[in-house]
Amino acid sequence: MVASVVRSVVAPLLRECPRACGIVSLTDVEVSSDIGYATCYVSALERPQEAVSFLTSRMSVLRKALGAALQMHRAPILRFRIDPRTERGNRIDALLEGK
Repeated sequence: MVASVVRSVVAPLLRECPRACGIVSLTDVEVSSDIGYATCYVSALERPQEAVSFLTSRMSVLRKALGAALQMHRAPILRFRIDPRTERGNRIDALLEGK
């Protein structure tokens, strides 16, 4: 339940990512068992690190919105990471193509 709320709070902000990042998507959200942390995995076509930096810079706004949406005294701390599955998929595709 918490992961879906995190996703619904973070998703609208993805549209504001810099154009240089290309299409940015939130691929997964993992919430720790104590609900202290929520790790958001981000995928971007062009510059994924720039997208992660942008989202991290908006942390205070996201935490306020998340706290309001969850109606909890303490909202989980958000962590943004580049989704490693995208890079692994690209490597597998390259191997299959013989590059």
